[in-house]
Amino acid sequence: MESYTLYQLNEYIRRVIALNFREPLWIEAEIAQIKESKGNHYVDLIQKDEVTDKVIAQVQAAIWYRNYQFIRKKLGDVVHDLLQDGTEVRVKCRVDFNERYGLKLLIEDIDPRFTYGQLELNRQKIIQKLQDQGLMELNKGIILKPVLQRLAVISSSTAAGYQDFVNQLKRNSYGYTYHIDLYDGAVQGANVEADTCQAINQINAKESKYDAVIIIRGGGSKLDLSGYDNYNIAKAIATSPLPFIIGIGHDIDNTVTDMVSNTSVKTPTAVADYLIEHHLRYESHVDHLCKVIHQLSTNVINEEKLRLHSKKERIQSLALQYLTKAGYQLESIDRQLQNSAQQLLLKAENQLSKYALRIESQDPEVVLSRGYAYLSKGNKSIRSVSDVSINDEVTIHLKDGTVNSKIIQ
Repeated sequence: MESYTLYQLNEYIRRVIALNFREPLWIEAEIAQIKESKGNHYVDLIQKDEVTDKVIAQVQAAIWYRNYQFIRKKLGDVVHDLLQDGTEVRVKCRVDFNERYGLKLLIEDIDPRFTYGQLELNRQKIIQKLQDQGLMELNKGIILKPVLQRLAVISSSTAAGYQDFVNQLKRNSYGYTYHIDLYDGAVQGANVEADTCQAINQINAKESKYDAVIIIRGGGSKLDLSGYDNYNIAKAIATSPLPFIIGIGHDIDNTVTDMVSNTSVKTPTAVADYLIEHHLRYESHVDHLCKVIHQLSTNVINEEKLRLHSKKERIQSLALQYLTKAGYQLESIDRQLQNSAQQLLLKAENQLSKYALRIESQDPEVVLSRGYAYLSKGNKSIRSVSDVSINDEVTIHLKDGTVNSKIIQ
């Protein structure tokens, strides 16, 4: 049975590859990992299934120092943005096979248009998906509180943008105070999605503790900010009960994160300015309302004073009229009383005169003068036959004297 050494097999493979891949090829792949050593860059390229997202192909590649300098001279600083973990790239490479080190792709050039095109394509797919699910406007529907003082901030503690944000708030000239809880995480690279979603979940669990959520990072290229063109981050923001304010340092295009948030501004310091201006507007509104209330209350008080003064004058006038009328009535009553009293007195005098005449006519002396007499026994008048007995001595009273007599029968 014929056999080959490993070297012989690899040498054969090298010749086959050399014969079949004489010219460089343009291939499309995703950078799974990239490392730099002594000016050389070592890259793991992968391809994922579009449905399952599983890796279906993988190969090692390298950009030697000279090729890297050529690419950098051609593309400028963009090359740094392109050579990042998770970036989809279109690269020009030679297929190289070495008997000892195996298969490797030697990258000679990079097409940045492909990467930006893929980013935009993925971005549009995410936007369409969010629109289909009705998530684009949810967070915008949350009404911001008049005072946004308790803030949950998702950023990197070492990011200059975060420090600028904090300093801007602390130095505000209006004396506003803010309570900031930082949720530290990546703001660039492959960990942006995981760190941001985890922070949002933690914040949602303490919803009542915060007035708003802030996501900030400093400026960067489109590739630097591509981590925020992410469906999972956008969905987490859209479905959160808290309003999100975004300032991730972009100048032209909005990321998907910006689009689904409640409020989006350009930079971290712009977020701080927005918060300060938000409170200034509210304070101005309160001051305006105080002035309006003061003016309205002053007007009401003045109107009431005028109304009370008018009523006072009216009462005084009515009181004077009533007093005058009452005076007239009292005078009339006084006259009526005097007339009535005089009539009553005159009537009483007439009655008394009649009574006097009657009494006078009943005077015993007057009666006796008319020939009448009356009997008495001792000190008692005799009014009935039963008051005397035979042999009783009685006194007969006459007009001009008395006569003693004795009852004989």
